[in-house]
Amino acid sequence: MNSGRGKGAKPGLGSSEKDDDTPFDGSGLKLKTVKTRRELNEVEFAAILRVTEKYLLSKPSPKIAPFNFDWLLGLHREMFGSIWSWAGEIRSTEKNIGVSPNIIAAELGVIAMEVDKRHHETGDLVFATAAEFHHRAVWVHPFEDGNGRWARLLANVWLMQHDQPATLWPATDLRDTESPIRDDYIAAIKAADSRNYGPLIDLHKKFSV
Repeated sequence: MNSGRGKGAKPGLGSSEKDDDTPFDGSGLKLKTVKTRRELNEVEFAAILRVTEKYLLSKPSPKIAPFNFDWLLGLHREMFGSIWSWAGEIRSTEKNIGVSPNIIAAELGVIAMEVDKRHHETGDLVFATAAEFHHRAVWVHPFEDGNGRWARLLANVWLMQHDQPATLWPATDLRDTESPIRDDYIAAIKAADSRNYGPLIDLHKKFSV
């Protein structure tokens, strides 16, 4: 799968713990009691944990996780739908990262089509495909927010579905500047922009459980 990113773009990273007690843009927020970034992080973490347990406590069947177009959108909705009204909906606005909104659906379709070709893979090929899907999902950046967390979860679902261990990333949110692997993660995503998936594969394997 070919990929690219606009000049100076970064993979959806950038917030800091220092901002935890500051207000944030609450457009589309369903939970009106959430006022600060810290409170938002807490409710998002709890929601994502529930979805993670659904898919990763045991091997997810193709019926539960078919990796088709609707499921790709639905996974994001499962993760954030209790919090954000736009969860699972393709963004309509241009960002400084990600593809143009008018081709997002087609790019997600590419991922879904590639899945059909790769279900037979085993061993290291599964890690390579997980890294490729992970990067492709980040690159497309289909949603208003939560793209990185969504991409990492779908890569883990792919790994588990193909009898490989999931990746336990050593931070709840790699946008956090305090994350111990943030720089390595950004470098791996940038390397994958040039179709060098090795660093991202290495990270998946390094933190596999």
